[in-house]
Amino acid sequence: MFKGKAIAILTMTAAAVCMATAATPPMSDERDPRGFAADLENCTELIGFGPVPLAAVAPLVPSGYTIVTFGPGTAGIVVRASGCQRITLDGSDSATVNVSQIGVAVVSPDGTGNINNYQLFYVTNDGRLAEALEHAGVPAQFDREIAYEFTADATGQSGEVYVAVSPPGAQAYFETGSVNVPPPNSGAPVIANWWFNGREGVAKITTSIASISYGTASLALHTSKSSLLGSMIGGNTDANFSFFNARGLFTSGHLDVSLQ
Repeated sequence: MFKGKAIAILTMTAAAVCMATAATPPMSDERDPRGFAADLENCTELIGFGPVPLAAVAPLVPSGYTIVTFGPGTAGIVVRASGCQRITLDGSDSATVNVSQIGVAVVSPDGTGNINNYQLFYVTNDGRLAEALEHAGVPAQFDREIAYEFTADATGQSGEVYVAVSPPGAQAYFETGSVNVPPPNSGAPVIANWWFNGREGVAKITTSIASISYGTASLALHTSKSSLLGSMIGGNTDANFSFFNARGLFTSGHLDVSLQ
């Protein structure tokens, strides 16, 4: 049952694309050399998707994008953290890459993806990944000490999660909560697009996962109320991720960064 709910929620923003005007021109047949691709192995992720005031996030999303609304004056914030045991980038492997992303749900500019977000924050502990994103015009903060932890309980079927993000010179934020292991044989494909209007043009960051299984979660986001993120959530803590709140598991995924 949770699988059906998860896929329905992930696809609801894509279903609205027919009502929007494209925010970017069509992609050229020739790949821009500033883009790149990477392969991910043995990953978990945390997803919190919930309401925030439209007025708080609208100034952060460039004109041309259509913010998905969830009732009068309400937009959706997406908070994602992931950890993979291996990333292959430019033919070179490295172990244990952690990533934190935060964005606002938007209608797909090009009609692709199960969910589309305009990216506001990107933090990783992988210097090569951060450098490659910067080369593509996407601001990526490098945090060598980013924490992404899961502590299972005695049953092994649930546990506690902790994410700590504190890049040098930037405001720290944290995620805490409890999660449950996904049910068996519940995997489904997902394509998630994150968009950013950067100095090199419009960047599209796509993660394609052939099969991801979701377990339920109860997450909370914490930060300084005086930070940009704090102004978005209206204080120190946001625990309302009522649209989607989950821990995902997948064995392989493909990351593709292209310039439109």
